Amino acid sequence: MADADVALASGPATQFINPANMREENSSHNRWTLGSLAGISSMDYCRPSTAGGGAAALGNYHDNTGYPVIPTAAVSRQFSPRLSAGLSADLPYGDTIEWPDHTWDINVGPFGTADIAKKAELRVLRIGPAIAFKADRQWSLGARIFAQSVHARDENDLYTADATGETGGAQIGVTYRRGGTIFASSYTTRTNTRLTGSLTNINPAAASLVAGPASVHYLLPDRLQTGVAIRLRPHLWWETDFDWMGWSYVDQLTIIQATGTVANPITSTLHDKNTLSYRTALKWNYDSRTNLYTGLAYDPSPIADQDVTPIGSMLRTARLGLGASYLFSNGVRLDVAYQYIYGFSRTVAASNQDNLAGLGDTHVYEGTYSSHTNAIGVSLTGNL
Repeated sequence: MADADVALASGPATQFINPANMREENSSHNRWTLGSLAGISSMDYCRPSTAGGGAAALGNYHDNTGYPVIPTAAVSRQFSPRLSAGLSADLPYGDTIEWPDHTWDINVGPFGTADIAKKAELRVLRIGPAIAFKADRQWSLGARIFAQSVHARDENDLYTADATGETGGAQIGVTYRRGGTIFASSYTTRTNTRLTGSLTNINPAAASLVAGPASVHYLLPDRLQTGVAIRLRPHLWWETDFDWMGWSYVDQLTIIQATGTVANPITSTLHDKNTLSYRTALKWNYDSRTNLYTGLAYDPSPIADQDVTPIGSMLRTARLGLGASYLFSNGVRLDVAYQYIYGFSRTVAASNQDNLAGLGDTHVYEGTYSSHTNAIGVSLTGNL
């Protein structure tokens, strides 16, 4: 449904969408869900003129196609007509971006040339319990607390940075039903995770970097999802969601070296902007076993021009989603969904992220970016 599901989501997996809806499952069984999302993504880049002192040539470039797999798992139990509880694990953030050699080359004097961007990985895992309470026939409330593990890695010809860390957060949800209308909202707290790791593979040209232990505070925004679902016909629902994310909280990414000095003083300050995404979807109960879905979404980018880097997501996107679910006679439900994600073209005239100590503005990140992604999601839900 292109993620337009804060009101209509159901089953154990709703714990990390809107925990209040876990109670709406209305089942006395122990329930389980296992799922995964996999995609083929490609980013295109066009450099209109030679940059980096002639090291990075003009022309068109394509990042290496990635096949990220994002798993999810959840179990739930209805303990009484009013109370349900569950446990879930999900990866709300996770991607890998890798560019071919020499795409982002700069001249580093007697040390030749060096790619200042090659490969970046981010994995954010959240796991924790949730509870849902049906206050009356119309109101349901839910809450989830989670432990969060973050792993981040950045590899290029100047250094390799790798770090992990843990922290916690919470999510609350509310759902109101009246007749053929459902109002719902879910809020997730922002997080500040201290990652510890190392700086290795230091290029002699990066004289200010120190090999050894390093740390960084990795910030993730809070999120407010609000939606309304309307029953248009007895078997047809329409949902519209607004998804706000407080990206302005993410105002720095400062790497501290073993000596206490900052490894990235020029690029550590960020200028992210809050975003408001729009999503809309239809759900058709085709028959007692089969549901069909379709949805559209638009997501603005929080990244300012001066913070654009090719190893981060910085494009506005539009999404088209199609899906179906089928309930087998043994009580297991299979859900299959497809999304096409179009990254709108973005031309960057100047980015501070390619400014390096001792070299100034390399201009190597300037140019035009666009992307295309095809993603498939599959999940199974059943009774224990």
